[in-house]
Amino acid sequence: MGADLLQAALARPDLPPKLRAFLLDVQRQARHRPLSPRQLAAVERIAKAEPPPDFAAVNRAACARAEDVCRRLLPGGAKRGKYWAAGDLSGAAGKSLRVNLEGVNVGCWIDNATGDKGGDFVSLAAAVARIPQDEAARQLARMLGVEAAR
Repeated sequence: MGADLLQAALARPDLPPKLRAFLLDVQRQARHRPLSPRQLAAVERIAKAEPPPDFAAVNRAACARAEDVCRRLLPGGAKRGKYWAAGDLSGAAGKSLRVNLEGVNVGCWIDNATGDKGGDFVSLAAAVARIPQDEAARQLARMLGVEAAR
């Protein structure tokens, strides 16, 4: 069981160098003694982990539908010129939070009341939902009907 999981984890093409080094170390240890329950659990988490989302592809899709994305994420807001304005990250009506809808800075946002800011729609979705950016990218991809995986 442990050896199969270890091989599956090492076969992942998206494996970061530090995780690969960890797994190779565990593999060396496994030659001399069985894996501990903690090692087995760690290897299993790595082997079965979801691949990281393609942030660039999700952001490109969101930029193409910037106003729709803002309408969904910040429903109390409104279009004001080249910006979407809302009161705050909860989506309340107001003008404190602005999201750029056009040009090279599309997706850049700032909440002038709190100083919170970000450079793309994934960071906006993460801030609105108060979740990590990889989870926000997956949710945004589902919302837009695009593939999140690389």
